[in-house]
Amino acid sequence: MNIQTAYMGEIEINPAMILTFEHGIPGFEEEKQFVQIPIEENSMFQILQSIQTKELAFIITSPYLITENYTFEIDEATVHALDIKCEKEVAVFVIVTLKETLEESTANLKAPIVINTTNHKAKQVILNDETYAIRHKLNLQSVKG
Repeated sequence: MNIQTAYMGEIEINPAMILTFEHGIPGFEEEKQFVQIPIEENSMFQILQSIQTKELAFIITSPYLITENYTFEIDEATVHALDIKCEKEVAVFVIVTLKETLEESTANLKAPIVINTTNHKAKQVILNDETYAIRHKLNLQSVKG
């Protein structure tokens, strides 16, 4: 299946890899299907591209690449909604806001995206934990792009 993307023009994707956000992403509730696209081989960043809207794409990364000891409990509602059976089928990403320089760029650790890698259900979770910031500076010592 071919889709139009914000950053890479038209690309071919495997429909089996489409992520389904049952309630959309906060602020984009009508957008329910996305796909992860690697920016380049071995890059720490990926694109979370809407299947429906070409212009809607987020830069994402693993929070574990930018901060030490990132941890949170997935609430029961999310476990149920994503049909999570075990920890091994969970992947976590955060949305990156790119600024003029990488040093100024930030990641939203307060609202991670949780993905069930088995059934491709996904949800952005808003944490009630004051430990994590909405605009966490990228730790460039750990950036291996």
